[in-house]
Amino acid sequence: MIDLSTYEIDPVRGFVPSEDPLTQLPPDFAAWETISAQIPALLTAGKVRQIIDKMAIIDPVSLKSKDQLYRAFLLLSVMANAYIMGETEQASVLPRNLAMPLCYVAKKVGLPPVFTYFSMMLYNWFRIDKSEPLDLDNLAISRSYQGSQDEHWFYLDMVVIEAHGGPAVKAIVDIQLAMADDDVVAVEQNLHCLIVAQEKMLATLNRLPEKCDPYIFYNRLRPILDAWKEPGIIYEGVSEEPQMWIAASAAQSSLFHTLDIALSITHHNQGGEFLRKMRDYMPLKHRQFLADLEARPSLREYILSKKQGYLTIKALYNQSVELLDAFRKKHLEISANYVVKQARKKEAGVSGTSGTNITRFLGQVRRETSEFVIQ
Repeated sequence: MIDLSTYEIDPVRGFVPSEDPLTQLPPDFAAWETISAQIPALLTAGKVRQIIDKMAIIDPVSLKSKDQLYRAFLLLSVMANAYIMGETEQASVLPRNLAMPLCYVAKKVGLPPVFTYFSMMLYNWFRIDKSEPLDLDNLAISRSYQGSQDEHWFYLDMVVIEAHGGPAVKAIVDIQLAMADDDVVAVEQNLHCLIVAQEKMLATLNRLPEKCDPYIFYNRLRPILDAWKEPGIIYEGVSEEPQMWIAASAAQSSLFHTLDIALSITHHNQGGEFLRKMRDYMPLKHRQFLADLEARPSLREYILSKKQGYLTIKALYNQSVELLDAFRKKHLEISANYVVKQARKKEAGVSGTSGTNITRFLGQVRRETSEFVIQ
């Protein structure tokens, strides 16, 4: 039996924190709160580095609770990325007043010292009305780079997709239990739950263009989220050699790794290696969950072992694979519209924020997904 709570996974929200993210650190950390909130204005004025260079060093050792550490990680990683990527040339050194506390907090939460999908998407929101659910009309973003509607909608769309995926994660765990009992009826019921969750995820992705314009995304937001250039960044007071980290990427979503594992979808060559590497950018407990899920029996093999006796669960499995394929097809279409087409207008490259060739990588992942439909 898999107990989701031991992996810091919520049966309703999935990989989105079960408690709403902390929105304020103790008074001793007011400078982090204030300056991180000012990032959009400082980027506009071209004074991010000037202001951060003057920021006093704050010792993070008094931060004890997980929610305080995650909040600190969000603030520090947002400031760090603004410092590194927010001016014409990429910075080569992250000053010690950011580098030292960021590395300390990153180690405490088990994440690399760079802004990640988990921090920017899953721990960067608050509910407008706490009595209402996590939905696009009831969420706001805590920290951003532009402060624009387009940026906020982009982040929030990812949060709600992840939240809709919560019941999918629970269904996947319950399918494992049902297979252990050879309870085909329970497998079927939970496949229905998985499909409903996937349909909601796809519907939410389809809403991205409502308030996120491709031109604004590519020309205003994406430069600050872009992949670092070699040789990387020196973390002053921490390391003398440059470090290279990958920018926040949807490939760091534990939810989609979970769906691949549950449906026995494997990815090969460079794409597979890249996705495996992205697990290092997930919280430790989420990584452990993926590893433990991989070690469990395969749903696909379970269905194949039934031969023609259970056409219903085969059809439901195929429907789930097809929905994941449809999601990835839509993701590829969005990437083409928001990145590739915009890049062509400027005769620029078409790599993703992670530095991968975006169309090649997403196309490969999608093709490999569709191959797992059971004939």
